[in-house]
Amino acid sequence: MVLILQGILGYAQQDPMFTQYQNNMMAVNSAYAGSKEALNVVAISRHQWVNFEGAPTTQSIAINTPFFDKELGLGFSFVRDQVGPLKTDNFYIDIAYKLKVHEGGHLSMGLKSGLHNRKNNLRELNPLNENDPSFQKDIVSELYPNFGTGFYYYTDKYYLGVSAPKLSQIGYRKDDNPNLGNSEMKRHYYVVGGYVWDINQQFQFKPTFLTKMVQGAPPSFDITANVRYNNQIIGGISHRFGDSFGALVQVKALSQIWIGYSYDFTISEMSRYNSGTHEIMINLDLNLPKKDIIESSRFF
Repeated sequence: MVLILQGILGYAQQDPMFTQYQNNMMAVNSAYAGSKEALNVVAISRHQWVNFEGAPTTQSIAINTPFFDKELGLGFSFVRDQVGPLKTDNFYIDIAYKLKVHEGGHLSMGLKSGLHNRKNNLRELNPLNENDPSFQKDIVSELYPNFGTGFYYYTDKYYLGVSAPKLSQIGYRKDDNPNLGNSEMKRHYYVVGGYVWDINQQFQFKPTFLTKMVQGAPPSFDITANVRYNNQIIGGISHRFGDSFGALVQVKALSQIWIGYSYDFTISEMSRYNSGTHEIMINLDLNLPKKDIIESSRFF
């Protein structure tokens, strides 16, 4: 039980992962705020390692919009991540300043600040010894401030971003429970990028990548290849090195409302114990001054 709990704690220290990360850039880079030049709302629900008891589940909603003649961007994001008895809620506000560096190219610099709340309910576990006092504690809730930063360069054809969304290294208290050991939220560093090729008037091809680095763990590397047809449907495949392969499809439900679904199948040792990972996404762009949905040729 101790080893299982330590494994859960170790995983919970990592930022949540998303297969459709290219549609949820606010989760990793504050400089993305306002870059779409419309009010952008993205909601994602992810259910990882289905049929594995205590597997991670993540819900995320991010809202961002330009303001002050589109030179500034403002964003809000909420992410809930749960692994077994451990639940973390992250509330963040992002502000970004956009600088035009050449015709068609912009560099955005962002700051992120907010709160990180962690709840630990060991009563939800089923220890071999039900009378073990280590697992009889009430729910432990801890609230910490955090902040981050990011840089995001983009044109109509490509983008590249670097960021550290959580710079504070939080040291969680142990509450006199030796089973919890030393627990600390490590800094995470991200590099993201993507490019759009116009194959013809109907097809566009967009490869993207995401690299995550954190102290004490090997780098995580995601690559995705998407094809958009007639600005109505997107299909793609993805690979998280050493972990999973995936496929995704996104469909335009209304003028600029996209609904997406992805499925990942695990290739690591965890494949023996789960039935894959499901992720559902809704993406909306809204033109505030005109109060209607806008058309956008942007692929990111």
